[in-house]
Amino acid sequence: MNSLTEFAKRHSLVLGIGLMFLLTWPIDLANSGRLPFKVPFPVYLFLGWGFVAAALIMTALTHGRAGVVALLKRFLIWRVGWGWWLVALLLYPTVLFCAVLVNRGITGMPLDFSAVFAHRIFGASAFLPMFIVPFFFVDAISNGEEIGWRGYVLPRLQARHSALIASLILGVVWGFWHLPKFLADDSSPFWLFMIRITASAVLYTWLFNNTRGSLLLTTLFHASANTAGVFLPIANTAVGSNVNALVIQAALEVCAAIAVTLFAGPARLSRTQDKQTSTMPSELRHAHERTV
Repeated sequence: MNSLTEFAKRHSLVLGIGLMFLLTWPIDLANSGRLPFKVPFPVYLFLGWGFVAAALIMTALTHGRAGVVALLKRFLIWRVGWGWWLVALLLYPTVLFCAVLVNRGITGMPLDFSAVFAHRIFGASAFLPMFIVPFFFVDAISNGEEIGWRGYVLPRLQARHSALIASLILGVVWGFWHLPKFLADDSSPFWLFMIRITASAVLYTWLFNNTRGSLLLTTLFHASANTAGVFLPIANTAVGSNVNALVIQAALEVCAAIAVTLFAGPARLSRTQDKQTSTMPSELRHAHERTV
């Protein structure tokens, strides 16, 4: 067991990422039609919980029970200042809505909510505003990606690299993980998505480091982005002129990532907080170190 633990510690980053792919890609590939079987919709809905399993298994192997408890306690970090709550809940809906408006100004086409992805979920005649909040909460609960990407992978990358470089590396891995989804639906170019998600990774790190590693805030950030993409005529309805909106969205995300980097600095992407280099929040880590 000691040899297994030492091996896991030495290769924790690669093993963790590999396990995340192993526990999620088969479900995604099956849904895309690339495998000779399908998975029930509830299983696909909770696809992201593969990240939860991978992060907890690898954390248990490398840091034991205390590490698992500390990792989960990152979901309890909520006293971070109201400004960061606004960032988590409103930044992405604002960016996406601005992209839609700019696209409208360029193309002269009126806003068309009839083809948004939400109608595929709730029906063509559904009154969509009543579903926004429920969808947001379901997405936050069912999408377990953040404990993997920000809770497990990002701290290990930041232990070796600056916050900016760690974000760019994570962005590429994070984007590549979405490849099966594009195999199922190639209505938007994958290279454009890679630009968007790599820029997004910088924004997520900025939020993560400035909230002392709050997985609660990054999870809500993720859910707000997904919700905006489903209910606005942009990301998941990328056909015809809406591709222009995706390009505009990518440009806005890149500009936001550059602005954050210039303002907060590439080393930590924060002017007030240290970069998070451990799965254990700093106050819990110090308490743990005093007891061992």
